[in-house]
Amino acid sequence: MKIFSWNVRGLRSRRKRDVVKDILKTQQPDVVMFQETKCEECDRVFIRSVWGTRFRRWAVLPSTGRSGGILIMWDDRVVSECEVVVGVFSLSIKFRNRDNKEWWLTGVYGPNRPWSRQDWWDELGGLFGLCTPNWCVGWDFNVVRLASEKLNGVSTNRSMRDFDSFIRECELIDPPLSNARFTWSNLQENRVCRRLDRFLHTLGWEELFLNIRKEVRPRVVSDHFPVILESCPFKWGPSPFRFENMWLENRSFKEFFRDWWENGRVHGWEGFKFIQKLRGVKDNLKVWKREGFGDLGAVKMGLVRDIEELDVKEAGEGLSRALRERRSMLRMKLEEIVFEVKELS
Repeated sequence: MKIFSWNVRGLRSRRKRDVVKDILKTQQPDVVMFQETKCEECDRVFIRSVWGTRFRRWAVLPSTGRSGGILIMWDDRVVSECEVVVGVFSLSIKFRNRDNKEWWLTGVYGPNRPWSRQDWWDELGGLFGLCTPNWCVGWDFNVVRLASEKLNGVSTNRSMRDFDSFIRECELIDPPLSNARFTWSNLQENRVCRRLDRFLHTLGWEELFLNIRKEVRPRVVSDHFPVILESCPFKWGPSPFRFENMWLENRSFKEFFRDWWENGRVHGWEGFKFIQKLRGVKDNLKVWKREGFGDLGAVKMGLVRDIEELDVKEAGEGLSRALRERRSMLRMKLEEIVFEVKELS
């Protein structure tokens, strides 16, 4: 099971959705949770612009105007929903795996205002009673748990104590991030870094999903880092060749494909000929992609790597004004390349 969660800080922009869709294509999650979508409606056309529609299902907590909003999407070949519960600050779904094991997943977007947090804790407490024993809850709680979860420390306040008490009283497991200390920063000269985002889960949920790992992914849009919660993240053998749906939209693709297939002269028994012709088409596709679209994949990977290095440096020694401007430039360049690939297709 691979769950991808992110406070995206708005999905109204089409170009931003293009970047997000490109990231999901790379990460290939089973379940996706977005917070602060700032969208009052999410129809099939919208879902397609974010993650595609085939095999996708979704549930929504609408935003209030341009504030808040939660979207959970899933691949129905992996899980199916049994029940959906919409709260004020949360969206919960009871899933059933293909082996008929049932569990709950809750996406949250905690309130910023301290006077709203008692209602927030009450809502979480009610969800705990509903969703145990197999419950996973995340993502943006909008509060840190410990003083060490803010850069340079912060004195303990009531919200932090209440959050820590909720976790302890419910006996929830709070797995650490494997590759980062913080999940949010203000991207400013006077930097503030915090761990506002996390997954919590019950022991029963952990027994369903073994070898759990949690790590951040590069932050190419938003001021929050996306995080992957993955169980059994083992990879066997080489990565499979990935067919891009955008190729089908190219006017010349079908003609090229027909020529590659018909000109693939192979001798032998039928099964052998079929496999060899497929391999020939694959080799031709790689050349066609490189010549027609350029090696944009390598360029994108380089940009993402540079952004990631700057984010790591920010959490450590900090960034100069020049480096902050460079990071903004790299993020804009990445958005332009994703949009360019879409236009070429």
